[in-house]
Amino acid sequence: MAGEAFPPRNDTAQPITWDLSPFAGRHGYLEVVDGDNGDAYAWLAIGRFNPPVVTVPKTSPNVIGHRQQAAAELVRALALSRFEPQIEQLLLDPETDLAVCGAIGQTLVALHPDDKSAALAPLVGEPSVPVDLRRNVARALAEKKSSDAEALLSDAFRTLTRRFQIRLAESLAGSAGGAEHLLRLVAEGRAPAAVLLERPVKDKLLASKPANVNERLTELTKGASAAGGEIQKLIDERRTNFDPKKASAARGEAVFTLNCRPCHQIDGVGNVVGPQLDGVGGRGLERLLEDVLDPNRNVDPAFHSTIVTLRDGDVVSGLFRREEGEALVLANATGKEVSLLKKDVVERRASDTSLMPENFGEIISPADFDDLIAFLLDHGPKADTK
Repeated sequence: MAGEAFPPRNDTAQPITWDLSPFAGRHGYLEVVDGDNGDAYAWLAIGRFNPPVVTVPKTSPNVIGHRQQAAAELVRALALSRFEPQIEQLLLDPETDLAVCGAIGQTLVALHPDDKSAALAPLVGEPSVPVDLRRNVARALAEKKSSDAEALLSDAFRTLTRRFQIRLAESLAGSAGGAEHLLRLVAEGRAPAAVLLERPVKDKLLASKPANVNERLTELTKGASAAGGEIQKLIDERRTNFDPKKASAARGEAVFTLNCRPCHQIDGVGNVVGPQLDGVGGRGLERLLEDVLDPNRNVDPAFHSTIVTLRDGDVVSGLFRREEGEALVLANATGKEVSLLKKDVVERRASDTSLMPENFGEIISPADFDDLIAFLLDHGPKADTK
């Protein structure tokens, strides 16, 4: 650290002088932190650098963002397609404000209507949407690759929280073409059937009138259920009470080792029975809470459990691993493999549920649970080194 200074506790600017000669010729950066966590109004300002090693913008970034957003809205309102290259460049710039990105996304869809792109466009302006998904949607919108939208819809339903899944489904259900896309995604296991039970989604589907909509809804939602009230209440409570300053990723690793590592691998350590979790922190707090506390809410079809009924009446459930000659190999909830003789199997069927236990909210104390979430959040996507 070349130098450190604390702001005065008054509104009078104070000169700060540092001797940087020992660091001549080297690159550095200036970090300005508002460390005030009180509930009263406070502000911090810097400027007048001499020599001018730091360029302070003459116009507030907030003002620039408002102007860019207004420009995007004008392009949409007046159909000024000649300005598309400029707003597309803004959309792809990682420094562009998210509110501006959201406005640009809506503008591009208005200029080039497409049911799938229209459903995806709002995601580029949402801070709680995973960064990689936002970037991929932005790229598809800018490059007008509607062919990419199908795969992006699958990615979105796979990674978004339930609240965003419902919003995405509702948007798709609002048009005949979008409704067909939604029903097909659910039928192929690429979107959760439970979203079809949500009243706003179902109402729009019925209004859009895709072919045989009532029969398809009945068939697709067999065994599905909307999010349970008690589970959702617990998720909301844990989200509200989570304090990243108190939670410890270091302590959370021990919680992960005890409860999760038998089935999950992270940083190359653990078993690969369930999904591998490198980069899991990119899902964000809300989605992680859903995945841990309500594991049956968003289950990748590759990890649906298998239910086997044996001749003696026993019922065994687990994750299908492989067949070995006359044996059927499953992995149970503890991550251990169980072999069953095929000749003893009376019935074998796939379930849309996860092998993961549903009681982590009960068996892990709130403090340990927060530490676990901190550990998972600490394992975000690897930085792009390109």
